[in-house]
Amino acid sequence: MLLDHAFPPDLRVENEARTLAAAGFEVTIMAIDPDHRPSSDLEEYVHVHRVRVPRQIRNKARGLAATLPLIDWIVKRAVRNLHGIRPIDALHAHDLYLFGAALRAGRRLKVPVVGDMHENWVEALRHYKWSTTAPGKWVVNFGRWQRLETEWSGAVDRLVVVIDEMAERMGAQLHNAGLRYEHIVTVPNTIERSTFEAWSLSTPHDMPEGHPLLLYTGGMDRHRGLEDPIRAMPLIRRTYPQAVLVMVGDGAVRQELEDLAASLGLGEAVRFLGWKDQDTVRGYMEAADIGIIPHRKTIHTDHTIPHKLFHYMHAGLPCVVSDCRPLERIVRAEACGQVYSSGMPEALSASVCAILEDPSARADMAERGREAVRRRWNWEATSKGLIDVYQGLLG
Repeated sequence: MLLDHAFPPDLRVENEARTLAAAGFEVTIMAIDPDHRPSSDLEEYVHVHRVRVPRQIRNKARGLAATLPLIDWIVKRAVRNLHGIRPIDALHAHDLYLFGAALRAGRRLKVPVVGDMHENWVEALRHYKWSTTAPGKWVVNFGRWQRLETEWSGAVDRLVVVIDEMAERMGAQLHNAGLRYEHIVTVPNTIERSTFEAWSLSTPHDMPEGHPLLLYTGGMDRHRGLEDPIRAMPLIRRTYPQAVLVMVGDGAVRQELEDLAASLGLGEAVRFLGWKDQDTVRGYMEAADIGIIPHRKTIHTDHTIPHKLFHYMHAGLPCVVSDCRPLERIVRAEACGQVYSSGMPEALSASVCAILEDPSARADMAERGREAVRRRWNWEATSKGLIDVYQGLLG
């Protein structure tokens, strides 16, 4: 498996590696990052091989993957060296920008290549801060990225996507280009319940008590739509003056969000707690009343699904989500929360207040969310497609 950041943590990669190992495959995760930790074993038959590359070079290689194949040179050398230690039977590239490098390395080794499309990368580039501001916007070639997405997705031996909406999109795109599309497999970003349940239940010391608590966990970038819940807080506090929005995470626009909260005079009503260790996040969820996913509705967010939705559901948090297609489909089907129109803080406020004012309905949403994860939206139930991929390719 090829990965271009420090590992662990990465829930999707961990889940996939452990699942394949349990099915009898030996997995090595090649993590490209200036990670100081030594190479290690995640557990039996899952090895972590670290390729130390300065972060600035690694980040530029990622951004330039469609124009200057610096990432190809890094991957080609690293794969060749690893193959001498642990012979490689297949390559699995996490995210589109590694597909090209994996395809070239795979052809050299004459092994199959699986592309794992975590998100709609081309559309994400239109919303990330680094790719829409100088100097990144001067080197990101959207037209070339779009062509390479089609070319590489048709060339890999299997294309793994995270949600049915993405499978539909890529199937139509490849069909229109005259390329094969029957090799697409959906492996959703669900959660491994045993792993989540092993995380600490302790209420973190920095979690407010005695307040209606709204929680967001995760990255902070423009496509996350985090302005919506902040702008909604003055409206929510008209009805619930003690309500607090807790933001657990970090990212490129955090300072902008903090400035927005300050400009609205929200003070302690919006609390930015920063990144937390993965195994402490459950404690924040258990202490909260509502989980928020306010992603901006774009072509990008209409074709991806975040882990946090299923974390919230499993923790018994009613969910307030924007009307991105997968979020809306799942929350409405499972009746585990409210959906509001993206970009409309007034609608988000109304959704939050509707949940807070009816404790009985809130309890029903919580139980339906938990049951949906137990019944369907869990890794144990949704990972079979990944095993089928490798049994089909390698036996």
